[in-house]
Amino acid sequence: MLALLQTAAAPMTITQIAERLDLHQNSSRFHLEALVATGYATRHQVGTGGPGRPPMHYQATSESPEMHHVHLVELTQTLLGQLCLLSPDPGASAIEAGRTWGSSLASQEERDHELPETTVIDLVRHLGERGFTTTRDQAGLCFSRCPFRGTVRDDLLPLVCAVHQGFLDGFLEGTRVHSGLLEIGEQTCRVDLGIHEQG
Repeated sequence: MLALLQTAAAPMTITQIAERLDLHQNSSRFHLEALVATGYATRHQVGTGGPGRPPMHYQATSESPEMHHVHLVELTQTLLGQLCLLSPDPGASAIEAGRTWGSSLASQEERDHELPETTVIDLVRHLGERGFTTTRDQAGLCFSRCPFRGTVRDDLLPLVCAVHQGFLDGFLEGTRVHSGLLEIGEQTCRVDLGIHEQG
């Protein structure tokens, strides 16, 4: 359940979680409340404007433990360490690697490049599937949870951020949406998104 919340592109209701995990809603509520009690998830009501009490939405917190395999973290650190040793400009190489990754992933999408909203929805979905908790604001995207923060060594984390900058650039290349520079914070990161005018 925690892994589902961590990879969701938006806060989820009990009904959505129960359906995804094939659980009874009461069982889902019990486990969700346990996650809230430990500080691994938050809950809040979202008004619908209709009658009745608004549904409760749940979201993983940045303090929730990463649901990962140790060898994947070690592999990541080993490859980034080699990048530092072999590349004259590790940061630029990391961005280029991320750009290739994002571009390759985008090429698998059947999307209308002229619809910025569809592009952003696809991007948020892919980020969620890769462990990011991503929310949208008027200017861009906010990442309240990164699957590498707290797992990869601090000296290698800037290279991870560079790869993710490249991923954004590569995924959005050829669309009307473009990303700004990632703003790295102590707990959250964000990026502005812009729209190219048509014609």
